[in-house]
Amino acid sequence: TSPQGTDVSFDLMPRKSIVGDGALSEDGEVDFFPGAQVSIAPVEETIDGTIVVDASDSVQGVVHSPYSLIMKKGVITAVEGGKEADAMRNWLERCNDETLYKLCHFSLGLNPQAGISGNMTEDERMLAAVDFGFGYQDEGFGGTVGLSPFHEDIMLATPTIYLDGKEMSGGGKLNPELGFEEM
Repeated sequence: TSPQGTDVSFDLMPRKSIVGDGALSEDGEVDFFPGAQVSIAPVEETIDGTIVVDASDSVQGVVHSPYSLIMKKGVITAVEGGKEADAMRNWLERCNDETLYKLCHFSLGLNPQAGISGNMTEDERMLAAVDFGFGYQDEGFGGTVGLSPFHEDIMLATPTIYLDGKEMSGGGKLNPELGFEEM
């Protein structure tokens, strides 16, 4: 959830999370440095609600006027808002790829030194920020979205995340009661 209007829910089981720690420890592995991000593919048919993009997106960079993505069973059914929503909607339409409308991952940033800059490699690693990815889904996620020539990411700067009814993060911080250390 977020004060801007995000209210989206989904199931994660039986999917496994992928930790992006920035280290390359096996042949063929791809990661970004600095790391500090954990990602998972939500169960597609359980993804419903509104996601308000309030930080950045990989199409336009920093977002100045938040806009909304309306989700139904894991698929964007509407893009609502002003000029930045229009630009995103037009970009999606120009790509002409139905897979690009499908949510393929949910990621939580863990890097206390990262911020929102419009550079997605940094943005999606900001502590307690959320990145939702759409389109191309690496098969390592174990999801059903599949392949696409396109992938886009959208960012929420300081949402509140509830996991099994407990607040996991909010206001740009992770909940120490769940074992997270203060930075």
